[in-house]
Amino acid sequence: MPETSKKPEPAPSEPPSDETNKRVVRNAGIVGILTILSRILGLYRFRLMAQLFGATGVADAFNFAFVFPNLTRRLFGEGLLTSAFVPVFSGMLARGEKDAANKTASVLLTKLLYWLSAGCVAVIALTEVARWVWPSFGTLTEDDLLLIRLFQAMLPYLILINAAAVMMGVLNSLGHFLVPAFAPALLNVAMIAACLFVVPHLNDIPQKTIWAVAIAVLIGGVLQLLVQFPPAFARGFKFKPSTDVSDPGYSEVMANFKPVLLMVAVFQLNVMMDNIIAQTLIPGDGPVTYLNMGTSVYQLPWAIIALALGTVALPLLSQYWAQKKEEPFTMTLSFAMRVCIFLAIPFTVGTMLLSEEIVRLLYGTGKFLENDAEPVRRTAGVVMFSSLGLVFYSVNAILARALYAMKDMRTPATTSAKSVGLNFALNLFFVLVLPLLAGPLESTRGTISADRKSMLSFIDLLFYFTNLRESGIALASTISTAWQTWMLARAVKERLTTTAPLLPSGSNLVLTFGGYVLISLGVSLIAYRQLVGKPDMEGFIAFFAAAFGAIFPFWLLSHQYFVNKLKDKPHEADVGSCCYGVKDEHWSESLRFEYTIYSTLMASAIMGFVVWAVRDSVPPEGSGLLVFQRAVVPVILGIVAYYMAAGSMMSSEFEQLRRALERRTGHSEPAKT
Repeated sequence: MPETSKKPEPAPSEPPSDETNKRVVRNAGIVGILTILSRILGLYRFRLMAQLFGATGVADAFNFAFVFPNLTRRLFGEGLLTSAFVPVFSGMLARGEKDAANKTASVLLTKLLYWLSAGCVAVIALTEVARWVWPSFGTLTEDDLLLIRLFQAMLPYLILINAAAVMMGVLNSLGHFLVPAFAPALLNVAMIAACLFVVPHLNDIPQKTIWAVAIAVLIGGVLQLLVQFPPAFARGFKFKPSTDVSDPGYSEVMANFKPVLLMVAVFQLNVMMDNIIAQTLIPGDGPVTYLNMGTSVYQLPWAIIALALGTVALPLLSQYWAQKKEEPFTMTLSFAMRVCIFLAIPFTVGTMLLSEEIVRLLYGTGKFLENDAEPVRRTAGVVMFSSLGLVFYSVNAILARALYAMKDMRTPATTSAKSVGLNFALNLFFVLVLPLLAGPLESTRGTISADRKSMLSFIDLLFYFTNLRESGIALASTISTAWQTWMLARAVKERLTTTAPLLPSGSNLVLTFGGYVLISLGVSLIAYRQLVGKPDMEGFIAFFAAAFGAIFPFWLLSHQYFVNKLKDKPHEADVGSCCYGVKDEHWSESLRFEYTIYSTLMASAIMGFVVWAVRDSVPPEGSGLLVFQRAVVPVILGIVAYYMAAGSMMSSEFEQLRRALERRTGHSEPAKT
């Protein structure tokens, strides 16, 4: 059988300690905070570039020239190399093969630098030939020549950034996350410094001043690479240039590289396909812009949650799997997913409720407010339905890294291909089929809409996706990602040999809590429809009836579910110190996972009604401070509500995050000896 299908023999081992979970949370917090810093610096860099160069041919030339080296960073550096390299390197470290691990990393770095350098020379030579040959076929403008020169100048950035990605994998495997997480911000720092301190002192010719920013790109690449060597050397990494392709570790990395390359290529194809469908099949101007600007909103919490947790979890999972410690592997995976869910669901609820307010705050200026702010509404639809999939995008990233740690590179690629096929079919359904179905129902829409007092009917939903088809593309991506997440979860469980119920059944979770949610939503909808719009009935009464109808049935059903599950466990007299009167050590990992689902949904529902109430208390129209208040104030109060609700339900994820925050702020209690 191929190696990817082998299951390690179970070995007696202690589950990961509470300190291990704390370390995961702490390191994920470091990565998440520095990711936020990098994203903010990136936004400021874009703002400065727009201020200095605007939407001119010079700006287009720079941005287009930077696409290719930046794309290779996403393809090979952050995706392919780390996913293929970290499991191998971490596995060697876990087995005590530090010299072999250093050699594998050295061979990979040497070969990478050689081939990328040769590739850059070849591409630069080809573009130089094209520059001399092209005038025979057409005219090269001044901006075209600038684009070619900028492309040639910034191409070496891909050498630096991919080597930096390997060093990032080395440091993460050695348990160091601070410098690798900070390194990407150095590119933005270098470019911002060029815009603030160099460009203003040059002449006013944009074709010349843009070179200061291009040079800053190379400086940023050098800084990202060099800053990672000192902490790596301090932790025992030794780089010795080597081209020994017979090295077993290098051969394994290259074997892992091919299926991961397929997965990333399929993902890029999926993104391109979404944009092509939006451009060619949705009438009118702007669908591609709405789609890209809308999906960028959910990518920030995704990077904070999934990217941070995945970066921290991959080396640890790889080490456990290499040591055949299956129970610690599974419990670490379970903990990473529980924290992921605990953070993703409230983000989803809040972003969906505030989708239009967030878009108006971020993009609501100038031409984006034309045509009665239609761009705001259409972009908000994309934000709403792409945010609906945030929990699936996040858990997906964790599960894929678990399979990489298991040395299974093919399953994420094959499931990704299946997901892309479903996404394509759903895209055609929402963009082409639904509008055809909506046509014959146009005459009945008014009658149906006149009878309803609240909430969207099925017909209204049909016309919603007909008029906002890019929202259908976002929903198609959410559905296909949810399906892929289910396939990845099933693949992970099939590769585990332990008989302990460490992970719950996915079907059990869907049937149990999905059913509870549907019942609660039904009660809430009935209560709201019966009260809203009644004569002499205050609107807040219908609101509270809906809130009570949504929360109380879900709490009652879930409460009885856990009471039944825990009835055979030893109960404590001091119920205030333990959840349901049962201490944490008596909870199975699968039941703890289920409680995370319940407590997160419950706290998110409470938070959602608080956000809804606060949002609607601010006038819907306005600008400036009013827009800021309508978007930001509900977020702040929603965070407070979620914090209080999660804490009152004694969520273990809440406690871990709270303790990590206390340690960071210096308010933690002294350790007991």
